[in-house]
Amino acid sequence: MDEKQLHYEFMSIPGESHPGLTFEEYRDTCVFLLFYHYLCLRFDDRLDDAYKLDAMVRMAVRGKLQLPSFLRFIEDASPFIHLAGGDFQLTDFSFYRNLTRMQSTEKQKSYARFVRKMIKKMNLWGSGELLLEKYPVFFEELLQAFAGMKKETAISSEVLRLYRLFFSKGDEKIRRVFVPEFTYGTLYRCMAENPAKLDISGYDSHEGYREILKILGYMKGVPEGSLHVYDRREWEEESEDTEKFDAIGIYMPEGAEAGSVMAKNRKSRKLMEKIGPISKGELPFLLSAFSMLKEDGVLAAILPGALLYREGKESQLRRFLVSEKNGLDLVMLLPDHILQTAGQKEVLLLLRKNRPGRDVMFFDCSEVESFESEQLNAIGIAWKERKTVPGFCSRVEQMELEQNDFNLNLPRYIVKTVKVAKVDIDARKKRIAEIDRELEEIEERIAMYKRDLEL
Repeated sequence: MDEKQLHYEFMSIPGESHPGLTFEEYRDTCVFLLFYHYLCLRFDDRLDDAYKLDAMVRMAVRGKLQLPSFLRFIEDASPFIHLAGGDFQLTDFSFYRNLTRMQSTEKQKSYARFVRKMIKKMNLWGSGELLLEKYPVFFEELLQAFAGMKKETAISSEVLRLYRLFFSKGDEKIRRVFVPEFTYGTLYRCMAENPAKLDISGYDSHEGYREILKILGYMKGVPEGSLHVYDRREWEEESEDTEKFDAIGIYMPEGAEAGSVMAKNRKSRKLMEKIGPISKGELPFLLSAFSMLKEDGVLAAILPGALLYREGKESQLRRFLVSEKNGLDLVMLLPDHILQTAGQKEVLLLLRKNRPGRDVMFFDCSEVESFESEQLNAIGIAWKERKTVPGFCSRVEQMELEQNDFNLNLPRYIVKTVKVAKVDIDARKKRIAEIDRELEEIEERIAMYKRDLEL
């Protein structure tokens, strides 16, 4: 198959029928089998024929591939693939463990049917160098397609480009990155052109997402020792002593869990003890993340817009972040159509350590149709040069923010310009003359009708 055909085959996977399986079961089956296929391709010369895809296909053709035989195959192949690749045991994946505990006969049959279908499909792709080269790219695109089928996990390409704009410090300056609740793991790609040069840390409460990130990192060439994937509890224990980060990317348009604090560091604890319990978690989350940045670190976060103006204790947290820490660099109101949420406005916040100034840039992008290169360039120039463009962006000094009690709601700082249509005076005069003539004709007809009635 050529590249176009292979790409089509990968992108057709989300639309495959999978009766008897939930979306998550179907996705995890695809991810596991694709990764197994990738390892077979990568270590073809080292792997015994008995553990390659061809052997499983022959079992399927002969009608001998049922769930028990599939599991035995994986168990037998796992140590040999581990010896060849050095990084993975197939039997360590949650997908395999879940199948070993499967009790439902009908569910077992559903899994077996789809496994047979999927391995036959992959076998038709061949085993050339082109497939091996393109596998990581196509796999990542497939993950984005899966994410799009569940709106809460999807990050649009426009959002990714916007993140990339604010992580453009130069790849040599960004080494250690952190991504909390990373779901499909696409956000870390915005922090450097070459992810293989990054030291990546992240956590997610969903085991399937953690495994997907490990697979994606492996395919993208991230060294095993440079990818640190945690569940939430592990991260809370690890975070207190972790090394600082060059960049942190946060994508939580639905908001952080109430009271959530990323790191159990002393400063965050002291502040929260002083302020007391808080009903919403976004600002504690941000402050804790900010404390984890290196001295020239940068943090970009998409969060619900309500955090800009909620009163009470949250006002104190905004004051602390803006005035005492001088950490807030940019606030941007986002258009509804590039996010998958409904019923609320979302904002992008940019936080930076050791900023040279004390101003904050505000951008109203609520009516931006798309974040293409031209629009991104305009944003980038205005942001770096700290420009005020009426109706679009405004540079605001901290004194003004303080006067507003650190309410960061954008209408306070950006006045929407009303576009006044240009009036063609000559055309209007001409039209008035026409109306005058029409009125004269009407008056003449009325007078004529009156004369007729008198007669």
